[in-house]
Amino acid sequence: MGKNLKISIILLFSGLALNFANTHLSILIVCFSVVPLFILLNESSKIRSILNGFLFGFGIGLGMFFWMIKGINHYTGNGFLYGIFVYLISSIFLGLYFSLVYWIIANIYIKNTKSTRSLFLNRLCISAVWTVLESVLAFVLQSFPLHYFRIGFSFVTNIYFLQLTSIGGLALLSFLTILINLFLAEFYLQKKQLYLIYSGSILFLMFVVGSIFYYSYSPIFAGRSFKVAIVSDNTNPETKWNSENGDAFANKYFQLCKDATKLEPDFIIWPETALPWTYSNEDDLLKEIVRISNTQNITHVIGINNENSEDKKLFNSVFYIDKYNKVSGIYNKQILLKGIEEPLGNFLIPFLSQEGFVLSRGKNQVPIQTKFGKAGNLICNEVVSENCSSEQVRSGANVLFNFSNDGWFKDNYISDLHFYYARLQAVENRKDIAVANNCGINAIINSDGTIVSEKKDTSSTLVLGSIQPNTNLSLFTKYPLLFNILLIIYVFIYLTYIKPKTIRADTHEELKK
Repeated sequence: MGKNLKISIILLFSGLALNFANTHLSILIVCFSVVPLFILLNESSKIRSILNGFLFGFGIGLGMFFWMIKGINHYTGNGFLYGIFVYLISSIFLGLYFSLVYWIIANIYIKNTKSTRSLFLNRLCISAVWTVLESVLAFVLQSFPLHYFRIGFSFVTNIYFLQLTSIGGLALLSFLTILINLFLAEFYLQKKQLYLIYSGSILFLMFVVGSIFYYSYSPIFAGRSFKVAIVSDNTNPETKWNSENGDAFANKYFQLCKDATKLEPDFIIWPETALPWTYSNEDDLLKEIVRISNTQNITHVIGINNENSEDKKLFNSVFYIDKYNKVSGIYNKQILLKGIEEPLGNFLIPFLSQEGFVLSRGKNQVPIQTKFGKAGNLICNEVVSENCSSEQVRSGANVLFNFSNDGWFKDNYISDLHFYYARLQAVENRKDIAVANNCGINAIINSDGTIVSEKKDTSSTLVLGSIQPNTNLSLFTKYPLLFNILLIIYVFIYLTYIKPKTIRADTHEELKK
């Protein structure tokens, strides 16, 4: 087997391993899956690094988007070949992205330096560059959440590591993950235990600092806690309401409402598009749902489309409806899915359960005022956007509600990732969050990341728990870009001052020999 072929296979498998770590949320695997990529920096040319990066990213894509082959055909009816086409294009996109990342890193990378300090500072710069580029990609792909890739995300499964996000967001976890991989690669190359100690020390410090944050955190209460009942009928989104099944669906909803009402909650929270049509105050089904619970002072928070009466624009919305069937608040989704909810150019995937709805973006959306404080709202992929939640918390949100429909992805990894992104938002912004998700995980998560209750069923789901409003503002919420700005400053200082100085010192040492 030729050397180049062997390297190509290693890089593809390394990418597949990193994808496995990301989709299965494995902290162990993510800590060494990028090591082969960094080892090859020591012997590859800068031109070869472009191909190496592509193979690595393409390998990630091959695993990450494999579900698309059957999924795209199943969801849209556009055929098996169309699924393969989207699968390959998505994988190539990741390949091109990592080509750029790896080429930039290859131009910064210093090898054969005798100074441990110089090497340490260089690896810090590489981690910083990786993290900043990853954050830029995340911002660009807000409307393409299925293509999201954040290397530090696996750490959110651990309650202590998760606490670090309240300082620097997910970017901080990604930065430390890359640093661990870099020092493990250096350990392999130089066989110096010092670099193994560096990697172990980073993990240890992450755990210790996270533990301190977890046990020292104290929410600043804003009024009393309140009870929420999260209900989901878990209907397959391919199933259309019609004259034949309408009564059965309605009775299912009524029973869920009756069961929830018996628990005497303050809010009954329904998933995204729980009613798959446009809101009307004369909607008989909605009126009956409200009537069932109006013996108590319950507010329904329910996903239903909203049409603007003036310009006829249609929104993916959440309505707050009181016991008198009066609308007390409306939130319109701000970050739409490109190519699905809004066109990508002239392109729009017509999902089989929808009639090609073209939605409009909600603008200048603010938290909804309730009798227990302000509620920030995140519909579907908005929970993946760190910016969307932090903006609402800075605007005064005391709690967060997340509404989703994972029916399309209930049998793959996306549903679990969706849940852990909600957990991430709870800790990043120090806000309790209620998650209502059709065919996904329904849960209540405290602002310290503790999962109060969670449930995923194939039949109707009902989850009850308490939410405590607070006025805490984490460092990340106040300054969401701070960590990335600090990294950019460090990269600039390193490239303009530290690296040239290092090169001069190494050259001087060589001349002395």
